[in-house]
Amino acid sequence: MSIAPYTIQDWLFDRAQGRFDLDLAESGVQFQLLRDLPLDPDWDLDYSLDRGTRELRERIAALYEDPGESNAASPPDRRDVVVTHGAQEALYLLYRSALAAGDHVITTAPGWQQAWEVPAHIGCEVSVLDWQPGTPFDAEALAAAVRPQTRMLILNSPCNPSGRALSDTEWDGILRVAEAHDLLVVNDEEYLLDFGASVVRRHPRSVSVSGLSKVYGMPALRVGWARGPQDVIERMVNYKRYTTVSNSVVWERVATRVLADRQRHVDRYRSLVSPGLEQLTAFAKAHDAHVELVPPHGTPFAWLRFTSVPVSSQDFAEQLLDRHRTLVMPAEVFGAEHGIRISYARPADVLAEGLRRIAEQLAASV
Repeated sequence: MSIAPYTIQDWLFDRAQGRFDLDLAESGVQFQLLRDLPLDPDWDLDYSLDRGTRELRERIAALYEDPGESNAASPPDRRDVVVTHGAQEALYLLYRSALAAGDHVITTAPGWQQAWEVPAHIGCEVSVLDWQPGTPFDAEALAAAVRPQTRMLILNSPCNPSGRALSDTEWDGILRVAEAHDLLVVNDEEYLLDFGASVVRRHPRSVSVSGLSKVYGMPALRVGWARGPQDVIERMVNYKRYTTVSNSVVWERVATRVLADRQRHVDRYRSLVSPGLEQLTAFAKAHDAHVELVPPHGTPFAWLRFTSVPVSSQDFAEQLLDRHRTLVMPAEVFGAEHGIRISYARPADVLAEGLRRIAEQLAASV
């Protein structure tokens, strides 16, 4: 069975390429530069370990632990962590190693197409719950969707593309269902800043996936990870031996140093997110006859809902490319309608120019 075209990547890497000079689509904070990285010319160019260097895995594990916690009870050699070629590989390895044909999986949309297409390609039955931007998570719908064959619940909080983060109350409702049915709960946590609130702190049978692409502005490093139960991680490591084997040891060493200096990178992230959101909020208020901003929960992007724009969001994004050489993400690539995702964690002048172009296209469309 062939797998469906990946609409998000098709839009970014095929249909839009060469047509824009201003990018408000890439979902991370403004990227950093090679000169910003702590490189050492004496590093060797040997292989890394299949599961990632011990030093990096220890740094990753420490994100999830209270400073006062003892490491004495930690798994030997941090075998509850695997380093992967970006967070997307972590998710792919997890689906391929933890699921089998006939299993049932629950996930949400609008969201990341990989969450429903890869399990379906394996032969799983998939239920996609509707979780629209700005609406609460429906734990009753989750409970109703569970079957005897349900094995996994795939979540994304803070959510891409909505910018919405699950509240503690919502988590309580979700995890009551998960515990009652022994579900493995997977949360894509690329935009989580406080890993003390991670799903692995909330539920024993859970996996957290994250990386350095979004918050740190380093997608070119392709450093991601998963933390979860050791038996789950070991199956992921074994599957990784059939795919990329290991990551670049150079970038793993860089990643170790980045996480050792994590607060500086988080501060940089916040310095772009906060003023960017102010600009975007002012833009939405000025155009509130046609659009509505769904307030994001700390993400570098937000969902702009179309309320009275007479063209589809896909057509709007196409026209914005053709007429203004500006890239945004239309709702359709996430399995939704009537909105665009705008990445606003950009330098003020870049964002201002992008919003000016979007305003011109709005005027031409309504």
